[in-house]
Amino acid sequence: MKKIHLIVFTVLPVLFFSQSIKGLIIPDSLKNKSYKYIDDAYNKVFQIDNDKAELLANYILLKGKKENNKEVIFEGYYNIARVKNLKNENGHPFADSLITASKNINNYDYPAKSHILKGILFNNEGKYKEALDEYTIAINLNKTENKEQFYYINKLIAILKTATEEYQEALPLFLKYYDYEKNKIKTTNLEAKNYISSIFSLANVYIRCKDYKKSIQFADLGLAECKKYNNYSNYSYLLMIKGISLFYLKDFTASYTILSEVEKGLINNKDYTNLGVLYYYLGKIKYAVHREDEAIEFFKKADSISFTFNSFEPTKRDGYEILIDFYKKKGDLKNQLKYIDNLIHSDSVIAVNRKNLSKEILKKYDTPILMKEKVSVIEKLNNQNTWLITALLFITLLFIFIIRKNRKKIKEYEKLAKVLSERPLIVPTVQEEIKVESEVIPPAVIEKKEKAPKSDLSSNPKFKILIDKIEQFEKTNSFLNKNITLDSLSKDFDTNRDYLSKLVNELKGKNFSQYLNELRINYIVEELKSNEKIRKHTIAAIADDIGYNNAESFTNAFKKITGTLPSYYIKALH
Repeated sequence: MKKIHLIVFTVLPVLFFSQSIKGLIIPDSLKNKSYKYIDDAYNKVFQIDNDKAELLANYILLKGKKENNKEVIFEGYYNIARVKNLKNENGHPFADSLITASKNINNYDYPAKSHILKGILFNNEGKYKEALDEYTIAINLNKTENKEQFYYINKLIAILKTATEEYQEALPLFLKYYDYEKNKIKTTNLEAKNYISSIFSLANVYIRCKDYKKSIQFADLGLAECKKYNNYSNYSYLLMIKGISLFYLKDFTASYTILSEVEKGLINNKDYTNLGVLYYYLGKIKYAVHREDEAIEFFKKADSISFTFNSFEPTKRDGYEILIDFYKKKGDLKNQLKYIDNLIHSDSVIAVNRKNLSKEILKKYDTPILMKEKVSVIEKLNNQNTWLITALLFITLLFIFIIRKNRKKIKEYEKLAKVLSERPLIVPTVQEEIKVESEVIPPAVIEKKEKAPKSDLSSNPKFKILIDKIEQFEKTNSFLNKNITLDSLSKDFDTNRDYLSKLVNELKGKNFSQYLNELRINYIVEELKSNEKIRKHTIAAIADDIGYNNAESFTNAFKKITGTLPSYYIKALH
């Protein structure tokens, strides 16, 4: 383990020394052992036997107190908090003591490390905003020469980006962390642990990116490295990643075998959060192979863990939907109502945890990392020339400008969303003729229809028939079909593609793609306004419901037509 350069001080708050296990005595077998020996023993069992890890962490703390070694005391509290967190127990008192004790310290690791720990605890509780605040404090306190800590904070920020579903932005941060750990890997147990952890992070994020073969590739690499370095801290979790990836690749037999192997390790570790996720995937496998009764039992186990340990993850949501549908078919109203209530509660907890962590807010926290990188480059060059200082000042001002611009953009989104939400609900009525203009398009983006003279389309004998078909197309919401194209619709209407395109252009004053987007966006604006249930869906789910292939294309169309984003509009409706 890298030596911590600690400034010795004489007084620590009483709180810091008040939380060890009362009556704990270091056994004779460890009395004469060094701190490094006990710490290595702790790292070997961490995430494998967490009860033993907690006991060893307390021995480290007790040894530090007996020897009045502040460095060892710090690590004792740090290790206790980490293992408490893995056991779904409260590690905050230990983290708070560490923050208090290291508040006025200015050394290689602390006080930044204490805030990193606090952020990890918040993150694992789903309190992402609080975690982000702690990581930002740590970034600003981090010593530029402490590369280990700097890359680790980057990894933690990447984990938070996965919480906002920014997987493609998280991926390069995980890759940087992996490259750093790979380059410095040595045969020591702790170094191997960090290296293998970086492999796990990559395997995990590749699942989120839906690159399941890449995920399996890194999971297999991690499993091999566990054996190579005799470090099994992440072994169960790498197996779990591989099993989940195989599920998505529809290799259900191999997936079930691997995930079943993981169950015992998670139970022994008391890692109930991941155990709940494991049961969810075992249920999904059984459901996929039409073993519904067995699937239901796994989903019920996942639900029980969620409520026992207050551990709710968006991943498990459709497990509740399957439970609700199962009991609905059986006419079991009591259980149907139970799981409806449980789903509503789960959604509300997740919504509260994510409330203040929008993508726009998260980007503001990227700035300190970028500033740290800039400072690091400047210190490496050891150049104090005036032009460098001027450049740094310019960059700082540029970041301030960007932040203010982002805030202004957010306010504009919120303002437009509020205006849109306060418009009267449009009740669909039978129309005598096709309307040219959209109900919600701001005046600034309405195209002028007088740009081109109208062609003599009405001379075509199919003119009136096509108008009726277009009207029916709108009334029946057929535009929500994601397979609709100009070609497919012209075939449905038994007409020529070019003629239909010209007809839409003349009647609506826009091309077919614009026309289709406006129909869909007008529809969802009113549907969200009148249907509270759909507001609880993810942006991706809403996009799929109204015919878009992905959330990005839906969001872009919504923004172009309304001037705001769907997330802000939904928030305004609440």
